Amino acid sequence: MNVVINPGSGPVDEATEQHAAGNMAVFADDLRQRGTAVDTFTRRPDADYGDGRYAYTLHLTDDITAEIQMPGLPVEQVRYLSEPGQNIWDFPRLYVDDSSWIWEFALGVVEDIAKGVDE
Repeated sequence: MNVVINPGSGPVDEATEQHAAGNMAVFADDLRQRGTAVDTFTRRPDADYGDGRYAYTLHLTDDITAEIQMPGLPVEQVRYLSEPGQNIWDFPRLYVDDSSWIWEFALGVVEDIAKGVDE
């Protein structure tokens, strides 16, 4: 019997830093559209997991940040939003402060961080 826990949390093959940077821009825009203030994000290569995810610090305010490990695949392969035709099993997870989340749920986690709510 096979049991799958946290599908999409494994290594991300064929990932690139360029895709991860583009994904971070879209992720920040998604947060802004949901009403979360996002200042900017900065690349943190020293914190990369080394599995096709690239580390960034997402600056929400002057003193509130979140570490994001963003998969380096094209955004349409990472940005799961429960839309028709999307299968959650096909999407890699990103990591927010070391916990893995599918994009849609990662947005909510970051919103809570911005509000000062514990996960």
